[in-house]
This record gives sequence, C-alpha cells and structure tokens, in this order.
Amino acid sequence: MRSADLPSDSKKALTPYQLIDRICAMQTPDTRERILAVAQTLAQQRGFNAFSYADIAETVGVRKASIHHHFPSKDDLELALVELYRQQFDDQLKRIELEAAGAQERVRRYGGLYRETLEQGAICLCGMMASDIHALPETLRQPLRAFFDAQADWLAKILDAGRKNGELAFLGPAPRRAQVVLAALQGGLLMAHASKDLQLFDALLDDLVMGVVQR
Repeated sequence: MRSADLPSDSKKALTPYQLIDRICAMQTPDTRERILAVAQTLAQQRGFNAFSYADIAETVGVRKASIHHHFPSKDDLELALVELYRQQFDDQLKRIELEAAGAQERVRRYGGLYRETLEQGAICLCGMMASDIHALPETLRQPLRAFFDAQADWLAKILDAGRKNGELAFLGPAPRRAQVVLAALQGGLLMAHASKDLQLFDALLDDLVMGVVQR
C-alpha cells in the first residue's frame, strides 16, 4: 500500500473534532453520549444503513432496549447525530478563526477537516446522509440543508474578507465561490475515499486554495 493510501482498518476511531473518540466515549457514564459516539463512528465508516442497534449495543455494552430508550427509532438517532455533527463543525470553524491568521490559511484548514476524516477511512456524516436525502423524512432533510448552508455561509464570509483585504482573488460573488469549494471538497472526499488515495485529495485541496489566492 502506498504511503498516501488511506487506512483499511475500519475500526480506527475518527479524529477528535469529527467524533468523540471511542475510547473516551466508553469511559463516560452518560449512556446517550456513548451510544452517539459509537453510532457516529459506524455511520461515517460503514454508512448509516450498514449497522443496526445490535451493533451499537455490542460495542457500548448495553441492551438494545437501552438504545431504544434514548432513540426510539433510527430516525431519532440520525437526527441526533446530525445535530451533534453540526455542533462539532461549528466548534471547529470557531477554532480555525481563532488560530488561522488569514483567509488562505483558513480555507486550507477547513479543507484539512475533510482530510483528517479521510485519514481515518471515513466520510462526511452529512454528505453521506445527503446522498440518500429523498428517502429521508423532512425532519432530517431540513437539518441536513442547514448544515450545508452553514458551511457555505462560513466559507463565503472567509472568502469575501480575503478578497476585500487583497489576500484572495476570484471571479463572481463569494457565496457562489463558497458553494464551488464546498462541492469540490465533498466530491473529492468521496473520490479519495473510494480510491483510498490521499494524494488525490491533497492535489484537489491545493488547486482549490491556489484558485482563490491573489497572484
């Protein structure tokens, strides 16, 4: 396997900002948090339809009835996961703004969130769910749209600020460019995940950043 290939071990935990680490989650006394942590791992690495409450119960060490107590249906679990994932991303966007000095670094750091997910053999939770959006109830469709709207709005804010201060240069309005960047990252994530080639995603991220940098 090439050094740039993605790991094939599907049991590796995701990065802290994408997911509560499974080992730490096992140590919390809050059963609901432990269920969500394991469910998020399974969803991002297998797909939401590829695991059952029995899989969660076995890993967490509880009965299925305990899971049904917190999440009566899988739709309830999926909604809770989307809300958790949105909060995780919101926290990371705030962190990026605090730690990254300029727009270029912020865009690259944002792409790094997807790269870290790839390194753990996983994909974006909301991107995975959105691929099956027509089969989802409206109670799930709205939060998914809200997730992508929030990502695009944040990117547009960063891109617009970078262009105004002369750091970035691109054609068209910032919201349109933000949608292009977001769509490219989501698509690149799926392509690199399928091919198990991290270099593919690195090249895409480089092109995206260089495509908005002032020359």
